[in-house]
Amino acid sequence: MTRCFVVTSNLGSVFENEDIEEAWMQEFEKVVSDADPDVLALHLQEVGGKDYEMSMPKVGSFIKKFRNLKCFTEFDRSRGFFDTAFEDVEEFTALGNLYLFHSRLKDVHQWDFSAKCFTEIRGHEVVTKELPKNIFCHKERFPNGYYPDVKWSRKGYLLTRWRLHTDAIVNFVNIHLFHDEDNLVALEKSPSVYCAYRRRGLNHTIRGVTQAIGGQSNEPIFIFGDFNFRLDLSAVMKDVLSRDRQAQHIREENGTLSKVIYRDSGEPAITVERKKFIMRNGKQFSEDFAELLHYDSEPEKYQELGELSVRFPPSYPFSEETEEGSNYLDKRCPAWCDRILMTKEALSLVQGSPSGSTYDMMARESCVGDHKPVYLFFSIPRGSGQPHSGNMNLPLLCVMGAFIGLVALGVYLQW
Repeated sequence: MTRCFVVTSNLGSVFENEDIEEAWMQEFEKVVSDADPDVLALHLQEVGGKDYEMSMPKVGSFIKKFRNLKCFTEFDRSRGFFDTAFEDVEEFTALGNLYLFHSRLKDVHQWDFSAKCFTEIRGHEVVTKELPKNIFCHKERFPNGYYPDVKWSRKGYLLTRWRLHTDAIVNFVNIHLFHDEDNLVALEKSPSVYCAYRRRGLNHTIRGVTQAIGGQSNEPIFIFGDFNFRLDLSAVMKDVLSRDRQAQHIREENGTLSKVIYRDSGEPAITVERKKFIMRNGKQFSEDFAELLHYDSEPEKYQELGELSVRFPPSYPFSEETEEGSNYLDKRCPAWCDRILMTKEALSLVQGSPSGSTYDMMARESCVGDHKPVYLFFSIPRGSGQPHSGNMNLPLLCVMGAFIGLVALGVYLQW
């Protein structure tokens, strides 16, 4: 069987603080060492951080530092795809996909989207430029009109396709969907307008992925990244958080709503502003979150996708202070933004894992940025895949074509 460890992590804070980066690396080393996987699939969002123009030069050293962790000593092959070309505003997504393979795993092949066949991988390679031209990944930035509340967004998805051992074909999709721009707008109605924007982006992704893999609807597809799913804020405030509390609406001189204060015995218990969400007691999110999961309703709208049961606290937004790793920031209502969703075929694969499965959040007590990484560990038994209808014999033409493509692009980093 093949032991798989898939994980998503938004790096928005990691590039801004060396202590946060070090803690992030330590958490990965600990969890990956315990899991001892054959395959590690890491999907990253906000590569280069929030100030990506200044921090993008750090990406190369970040990748090398991660690859050189002791837990990866026996991983002899890897492939990375990092969208660092922020100058290309029409294509830039700041997404990064990194895949590492243990030496005990044989027959790892990657799909060539140009030649329409699989090619065996050897050694270590990372692509950091011209991803739209790359033959081994399929990337799209969402059209500007998908998120009318902002002039420009670096949201999109990045797909790779793999054949593990002789027959198990899996598709890995990194995704970054639209955020809630304004807490007060999210509070207006149930569901919020931002849910519709995210649905538009995810539906676009599903269509694009299906087309890119040639309509192979029976193949497992794992979509993991920052979905930016939020609690139904209007409903959760009404039913749970502000229950039996008096609401005070504060407006500007022109009548624009500036904040809503929910009072308990005359004292502010919750304050909601455009960019702030302040709670006097956030224990309900970090410890007693079971009731709040009822309002985590966005994933339910996608009947074609499934997910294992969520048994961890909201993954966002955590404090970026190194001594407050388990505290939430006072800027958004905590939510399960970072997820691992999958098609029915992928869910069946995970549920049939011979070694069981684990779906959890990393670094519960450590400060690793405003997003906590979320991971899924499972095993694929031999003979569980669906043979592809295309050429599975890897003709010389495909292998040579891939090699020529690598030389022509000249954008690879060698470890």
